[in-house]
Amino acid sequence: MAPILLRRSLAACTSFRRAFCAAAGPILRPSPPLPDHVLPHSVHGILNNYCDYSPPLLFARPSGHRISMPDDADSVYDHCNGLVLFHGKGGDDFVLNPATRRRALLPLPSDKHAIWEYAGAYLAFDPSISLHYKVFLVPDVDVEHCPNPDAEWPPAIYKLPVFSSMSGCWEETAFLRQGGPVGAVAEMQSGSREPVYAGPQRRYAEYWRGALYVHCRGAYVMRLSLSEDKYKIIKAPTNIEENKHAKPYLGRSVKGVYFAALKHHDLRVWTLDDSGEQMHWVLKYHINLEALCHQVCKLTQWECPWAILYDRSIEEYDDVGSEEWNSDNDDVLDIKENNSARSYGRLKFIGFHPYKEIVFLANGFDMVTYHLSSSKAQYLGNAFPDDYYGSQLGAVVEESFIYTPCFVDSLPKMDL
Repeated sequence: MAPILLRRSLAACTSFRRAFCAAAGPILRPSPPLPDHVLPHSVHGILNNYCDYSPPLLFARPSGHRISMPDDADSVYDHCNGLVLFHGKGGDDFVLNPATRRRALLPLPSDKHAIWEYAGAYLAFDPSISLHYKVFLVPDVDVEHCPNPDAEWPPAIYKLPVFSSMSGCWEETAFLRQGGPVGAVAEMQSGSREPVYAGPQRRYAEYWRGALYVHCRGAYVMRLSLSEDKYKIIKAPTNIEENKHAKPYLGRSVKGVYFAALKHHDLRVWTLDDSGEQMHWVLKYHINLEALCHQVCKLTQWECPWAILYDRSIEEYDDVGSEEWNSDNDDVLDIKENNSARSYGRLKFIGFHPYKEIVFLANGFDMVTYHLSSSKAQYLGNAFPDDYYGSQLGAVVEESFIYTPCFVDSLPKMDL
């Protein structure tokens, strides 16, 4: 669909929905369904936070749509179905839709603590259900200053600051624990605050079917049911000792919630089976990626289908190509087993494709996709910024978020 026609279609959809809500007044009526093409349905790119560098940048295949991160962004906290929660250079926090180029200022929580002081800040947004969103703040387990380190964890009632775009304010929401405790507060100390060294500063979360799944310190996953205000703890498939060497990652793909652990070239992928009363992890893939790593390490000159999209005019990218990225056929790497070759590179897990069983990986700044069922790999390009000089830790991508555009929202008309 041509950009101008798409914009008209989106404007009509949004205007109709707003007019419908205004006419309904206080009466609660179901909203008309939105057309599929405005809802998240494809991967457009990867949002990257860089160590000692801002703003975060969108690494994607250039298209006719002006989608990028604003220059006043400092770092991305989270992404959910097209909305981005980010910290601004001026100290404020925002919820942004890069596709519509609208954003909303997020007020300080009622406790006046800045969002960056929390262990995690996470979005919950499903535009197929509602255009409103929520932001959840998860505190760290303060094991060092806990007056009772033998206290059970998690607590019977877990209170979290939650922001609702519908009310426009923060509220403390109490979640009732389902099931018994899994241990004591002191046991959490053995788990590191940060999941990996020189990597993500916070743990990831995923919103799936009305529940927020949060990867917690101490090798656990917390499932928050938003409709029932209840929560349960699920043991991660890897333990604390394994996490010292294997890089864990919580994400979402075709069948729901996934968990990955990457140690050197050894990749394991689990799916969460929630069909019964007791949720459990099922190991679905166990793959050796050494051949892929070797192939990526020896890449030389390639025509890169993806590029960093700076907050500039879209005309700058017209010569790169405007077709949507084909996750099945574009830029396939020829991976051959070579027992004599040893790769000294190290792959980093970037994320899951939400609609196909594909994972995103990186060797340094070279990014690739890997099809879990067919072992096919595709080269995306190099995500090194033009003016990046690195830091004391060296040049590194700290966090990445797989971006799925949504062309409709309830954010104010604040053009970037």
